[in-house]
Amino acid sequence: MKIGPPAPHVRVEEVDGDLVLFDTERHQVYELNPTAGDIWRLATGEFDEQEMITLLARAYGVEPETIAADVTRVIADLRERGLLQPAAS
Repeated sequence: MKIGPPAPHVRVEEVDGDLVLFDTERHQVYELNPTAGDIWRLATGEFDEQEMITLLARAYGVEPETIAADVTRVIADLRERGLLQPAAS
């Protein structure tokens, strides 16, 4: 299942190298650290979770198993907060 795209009610700004998400429906602000920001940038609806893990592991120079749990956790958190559109059926 592809991850994303971002929900239409989310606005994104970059502040000091970190991404800041503003949920215009819930009036909440979320600051993402650089790693979570990289996950967000990949959550376009183009990649599934395993593809994202592979791309990030390659970019960070680590084994996919090293980051898989963190990537899964961040994706789940973004979904739970309603920041990503639901997966297409």
